[in-house]
Parts: sequence; structure tokens; C-alpha cells
Amino acid sequence: MFRFTIFGIPVEVQPFFWVICALLGGAISADTKEAFLGVALFIMAAFVSILIHELGHALTGRRLGGGHAMILLTTMGGLAINQGGRFNRNQRFWMIAAGPGAGFMFLFLILAVLSLTFHVQDVAAWVGLELFGLKPRFHSTGLVEFFYAKPFIYELLRQLLFINFWWGVLNLLPIMPLDGGQITELFVRPPHRVYLIGTIAAAAGAVFGFLVMGSLYM
Repeated sequence: MFRFTIFGIPVEVQPFFWVICALLGGAISADTKEAFLGVALFIMAAFVSILIHELGHALTGRRLGGGHAMILLTTMGGLAINQGGRFNRNQRFWMIAAGPGAGFMFLFLILAVLSLTFHVQDVAAWVGLELFGLKPRFHSTGLVEFFYAKPFIYELLRQLLFINFWWGVLNLLPIMPLDGGQITELFVRPPHRVYLIGTIAAAAGAVFGFLVMGSLYM
């Protein structure tokens, strides 16, 4: 186990967290030094992104409901626990929403720093290319030349962009136990409707992911 404390919140990282991240990062097919480095960068991006997501839950929960917050990074992601915290429905909503919100804010910060360094149009073109496969229209060559000269920084930023956007969007789908499913559970009654909504959303997401995105993971 890997344990540390951040902002007064204990964090425990279980071994299988690293294993799953490595598999998602392409460890099985990696056969070159560059490929293994790419896997390591993916693991780094996933660790930082998931930790920030869970910190959003934990810090907001500690502020709104009290109790003793802790974070567990495990097989398929993370879990923020607030032992002894007491929440009403609105407080629980904000605690749940703070997780993906923290990820989107982290992504915004990254893009803001890039926009202060390079032309905003170039950053927008890069985002459109990486997230949606749009044909880029760069205003200048500055960002492209930077990425060409710093391939490992490019790869890390690309992974951070992908994880904090697409994983954030996926996490907001109304499917239990994702954050979107937990938010749905707060407002939809009776409970079986939550699972009906989740089943429909999961099926639609799986079909879209496989047929449109070509993603077996989806």
C-alpha cells in the first residue's frame, strides 16, 4: 500500500490501482522504450487526475458535512469517504458534483496556462483535434513546435486533456455508482427508476462507444 496525506486528508493507493492504470495505458502492447514511457505518463496523468477528482469530493464533504474525510484509490478509480459526516440532499449534491467539477477546473487551469503562453486559437485548435478529431487551424507554429521539441510534455498534456474531459463526461452519465447516477438517485423516485435510467444510459453509451468511437473499453 502507498499512503500519504494531502490537505489533512489521508490517501491510500492500493496496488491494483497501478495495475489497472497500466493496462488502460497500453502496457500489454508496449514493446519499446518510448511505449513504456507513454504508459508511465498515462499512469501519472490518471493518478493526478483521479486524486484531484476525489479531493473535490473529500474537501467539499468535509466543509459541508464535517466528519473525517479519507480517499481510497482502488481497482477501477477512486473513492472519497466522509466518516461521520452529516448531509442534507443539497449538501450531498454539491459534494458529489465537486468531484467532476474539480477535474474540469484542473483542465481549465491547464488550458489557461497554455493560452497565456501560446495563442488562444492554437490551444483551441489542439483541443478540437485531440478531443473531437477536428481538422486543426493553427494561428501560428509556436504550440506545434513546442510539442515537437517536448514530446513527453505533449504526451502528458494529451493524456491529462483526455482523462479530465472524457472521463469527467462519462462519470456524469446517470449510471450507478458513477457520480451522475448518485446525483440522479437524489432526485428520482422510486429507486427502481434510477436503475432503469442507468440501464438505458449504459446501453446507449456502450453502443455509441463501440460503433462510433471504436472503443471496446466503452
